[in-house]
Amino acid sequence: MSAGRTTKIVMLSAALACLAPTLNAQETDWLELKEGYEGQKIHAKVKRIELPELGGDGGQHVTVSIPKNQLASTDKVHQVLVVGKRGDKEETLSGVHYEWADDYENDSYGLIIKLDTLENFPIRVYLKDDLPLSKGQ
Repeated sequence: MSAGRTTKIVMLSAALACLAPTLNAQETDWLELKEGYEGQKIHAKVKRIELPELGGDGGQHVTVSIPKNQLASTDKVHQVLVVGKRGDKEETLSGVHYEWADDYENDSYGLIIKLDTLENFPIRVYLKDDLPLSKGQ
């Protein structure tokens, strides 16, 4: 394998790694962690923020409503990735758990995001679905 081809493969791999959160994912705008804040991209809205209790686990629960006309079903969402933005730096938040609220509202789904730590910076949510299989598999 030539050095030029190896360089191209490495550069393509790096580009794909940067795009990995967005592949096969629906995403929100940056959402301020303030109740009532609504993003414009898929009109996800921060409905509720539950702060940790004194002596609790330290995290907070953020309920985001997602209009049903923007997300056909929650059945195909197999991963929720939450990215935080601190200044100019973006990072995938670790220790994030989520659950879908049953019958949240007639026209939207409720996504309850459980953060391990108390946060106050904007977040972006990626709703990842099944990866498509290549033909012949």
